[in-house]
Amino acid sequence: MAGCGEHHSLFKPKTLPASLRDQKELIQAWEETRSFYEKRAFQPVWSNAGGPRPQAEELIKAIPAFGADGLDVRRYQPARLAALLKEVKETKSFDDPAAQQRLVDMDVELTYTYLSLVNHLSRGRLQPKTLHADWYTKPRNVDLDARLGQALTADDSREIVNILRSLTPRYLHYDRLHQALVAYRALQAKGGWPAVPPGPDLKAGARGPRVAALRARLAASGDLPAAAPQGNAPAASGAAVFDGAVTAAVSHFQQRHGLEVTGKVDADTLAELNVPVEDRIRQLQVNMERWRWMPATLGERYILVNVPEFRLDVIEDGKTVLTMPVIVGKDQSRTPAFSDKMSYIEVNPYWNIPNTIAEAEILPKAASDPGYLASHNMEYVGDPPRLRQLPGGDNPLGQLKFMFPNDFDIYLHDTPAHHLFARTERSFSHGCIRIQKPFDLAVYLLKDDPKWTPEALQAAIDSGENQQISLKRPLPVHILYWTAWVEPDGTVEFRKDLYGHDAQLEQALAAEPPVWLDLNVMRGEVKAAANPAAPRKPLPALQVPERPPSSSPKSTAG
Repeated sequence: MAGCGEHHSLFKPKTLPASLRDQKELIQAWEETRSFYEKRAFQPVWSNAGGPRPQAEELIKAIPAFGADGLDVRRYQPARLAALLKEVKETKSFDDPAAQQRLVDMDVELTYTYLSLVNHLSRGRLQPKTLHADWYTKPRNVDLDARLGQALTADDSREIVNILRSLTPRYLHYDRLHQALVAYRALQAKGGWPAVPPGPDLKAGARGPRVAALRARLAASGDLPAAAPQGNAPAASGAAVFDGAVTAAVSHFQQRHGLEVTGKVDADTLAELNVPVEDRIRQLQVNMERWRWMPATLGERYILVNVPEFRLDVIEDGKTVLTMPVIVGKDQSRTPAFSDKMSYIEVNPYWNIPNTIAEAEILPKAASDPGYLASHNMEYVGDPPRLRQLPGGDNPLGQLKFMFPNDFDIYLHDTPAHHLFARTERSFSHGCIRIQKPFDLAVYLLKDDPKWTPEALQAAIDSGENQQISLKRPLPVHILYWTAWVEPDGTVEFRKDLYGHDAQLEQALAAEPPVWLDLNVMRGEVKAAANPAAPRKPLPALQVPERPPSSSPKSTAG
């Protein structure tokens, strides 16, 4: 059978359909699709002379399961693909141009869908650059073409799915979120959890219908053991008591939502209790998406700052060896998410005051008080002059500064305002990260340098002199934004969306178009929508394989 030259226009569209236009990730998948066929002389890959190959059906059947990875499986339209596959399977002969077109459509659609899935599972449904989000990590580099070629040439047709599964982030954090998403969707299917009616604060000893609703709410989310007995409950019908078990359950709920742990239901706790399960599911989904933006590994030894958690951890060989509270940027000066490498510590640092802070906060005071700069240990240096504060007790950087030079001028540092660490929510800085235990962190970082014992470090601090200490073993610093994660013991943690990043990402994901190609538009058979994309380089037509006249439509391995 000759090649189907009438489909030549498919690979040289004058415009792209609305399903692709202005969608960078989908355009990338289309370009990968074009390149894939170009390298293979435009031969169908999902069919052979015997009809559709088993891999086609394996892919379509596998799509719904990826909902547990936070993907919106409706976007991949498995039912439509299944109908297209069925139509091709039932075709007796491909001599008819319409039958040839169906075969071509099925092949291209399956390739485009598979490459889209590979990209979405390995690198994310959307990219931070597309969203203009404050996130600057480098995702994994995955060869999409090679993955599809590997899947289609494997002896076992199930390899098509195994390869997709292998592309999800290789982090325990991601696997735990995956499990939590399954559990929360099961909870949603059962009706979620009941709301706790508004009213005065609830605490130990309270009784009545609101307490009954509270017990049901805590039991639904697993904070209150389902079999927890109700102590000293009155005999009155419908009554319930806020007993010790409820106090413990409320405390557990508060802890895993980053609230002040009081065991009482105040306004803040009530608001978190009444967040619907659907919102928590979306929160899990957006955090899974962020894990797909991450590199292949964080390193064997690294510092991790989770901004919404207000916490720093030092991780070594998968274990937390040091942890402490931190203070992060306020909403007007948000701390960005990025990774870099810490290379030195500055003892008794100068504070090089940013122009924005100098102009807004310091210079107006200096204008009304000629002695302000001198009384605050501030001076002008350099040409052109810049304002800085000398080392000392009132220096906002404290006694230690931890440097990982980056484009954002963000670093970790000590602070004289230690009382702020007692706050539950700690977004007070101009963007840099204040840490509660700077000396402990410095001792850890210098433990492999015999010159810098804890005593030597303390002596350097006590001298009051500014100096730099290079690290013998620089280590990665990851400043990230997680509002949902799962602890090793299975506790699902949630935090408030401090900067509104969750809301932005959730909205963008919900607005994504379906993953499909309007092939009639691309052939020019239907008028394209407005705002066409730039013309694409013309490519040859996809070739349709010969099928023996006596062949049946059953699937055979190719």
